[in-house]
Amino acid sequence: MDALLPEALPPGTLLGPWQVDGRAGYGTYGAVYRAHRRGQTSAQPVALKVARYPNDLRFEREAGLLARIQHPGVPRLLGRGTWAGGSSGEAHPYVVMQWVEGVHLYDCAKEHPLTFRRTLRLLAQVARALEATHARGGLHRDVKGENVLVSPEGRAYLMDFGCGTWEGAAPLTEGLLAPGTKVYRSPQALRFYGNPCHGAHAPYRATPADDVYALGVTAYRLCTGIYPPLATSPSFIGDDGGDPQEVLKPPSQVKPLAPSLEALILRMLSHKPQDRGSAGELAAVMEAMAETAEAEPDEPTSPDSSRVSTEVTSPPVSVPRRESVGPVALLPVAAGLLLLVAGHVNVGRLQASPSAMTDGGTGGVADAAVEAFPVSSAAPGSKPSGLSLDMLKEPLPGQRRPPCPGWQVSIRGGCWIEVLQTSPPCGEGAYDWKGACYFPVVMPPRPGTSDSH
Repeated sequence: MDALLPEALPPGTLLGPWQVDGRAGYGTYGAVYRAHRRGQTSAQPVALKVARYPNDLRFEREAGLLARIQHPGVPRLLGRGTWAGGSSGEAHPYVVMQWVEGVHLYDCAKEHPLTFRRTLRLLAQVARALEATHARGGLHRDVKGENVLVSPEGRAYLMDFGCGTWEGAAPLTEGLLAPGTKVYRSPQALRFYGNPCHGAHAPYRATPADDVYALGVTAYRLCTGIYPPLATSPSFIGDDGGDPQEVLKPPSQVKPLAPSLEALILRMLSHKPQDRGSAGELAAVMEAMAETAEAEPDEPTSPDSSRVSTEVTSPPVSVPRRESVGPVALLPVAAGLLLLVAGHVNVGRLQASPSAMTDGGTGGVADAAVEAFPVSSAAPGSKPSGLSLDMLKEPLPGQRRPPCPGWQVSIRGGCWIEVLQTSPPCGEGAYDWKGACYFPVVMPPRPGTSDSH
């Protein structure tokens, strides 16, 4: 009998006292299963996340953070352990958590446009979950709509703490920035990343204000259907500041919005961390606003699902249009494409570690599930409009393979260059990978082994 793979456990497999019911999804670092305690098939199911690689410390840190947080808006830690059923016989850690049934926050707004009061209450619930996390010295570090589930009862849960950490926890990834999603990065994080004076051994130290900023991006996206521009004020290009930052449009210029809610969103998006307020302060303001509005008509605040645009407002890379150009055909011109976007690629600051500027799943257990966490009733996530290619599952023919130089990123067995200041849709010829855009690196042709005559 072939050895079991951690990402392909059949129903009935036992991991300690837990029995697998079925897989909910898997990614680079782990797989998520719906499971139950052995002998208790009628009990509530649990979410069991098992590492694809032996001795993965990400899982232990996620469990350690969840064990510190006791809040109704955060899934409860129910257990942890190791499984040694793989082909190597080595220990694969797993984490067992409360199963949360629901839909992602942005999908919830598309299916049932949110009213003013409901928007405030959902955001307040996420803020309260962050307040509890920060009170225990923890950080989530990947707050976004995809990591918030709304239950059928209307309760918001802050999910996927795989990118999280707490005060005193040992760092697990290299690079200037911890795992996270680029469009949700704070101005301080992006400026730190773009500053050539910082060495590779001086990583950015995130604070609760970074989580609050990401909550502001989430609120902006929830109420307008688009993301605000990247938070950095100086450009990544050149020493003189280069291109100016795209101006942040107040939410009401994108979609009609109550002035009080707009002011709250802009407060969270302030460039000064001290002006954003703590998660607890913001939650209290949101709750008070919702209570005060009880006597007023409750108007929708989320974009209509028929008109919502998921386009990121950062300018896409301009690439000459070609008809019927497939991924393989694009490789011979990849070097030329890199020259075309040279004004948007900071070669000197790119790190070999994908944790620097990629989605949270790159460095955390967030990537364990295709849907970021098992979601039984969620609709499939929508793709941004525009020209974009999903990241390939394996390298293209002729693409450079790891080890990649320090200014390239290793993704799924190939070397890539990230296009900074651009978020999906990436433009034709670029590949979308966890909230960022990449071009493949082509290996130069090898010289002939014999002379020509």
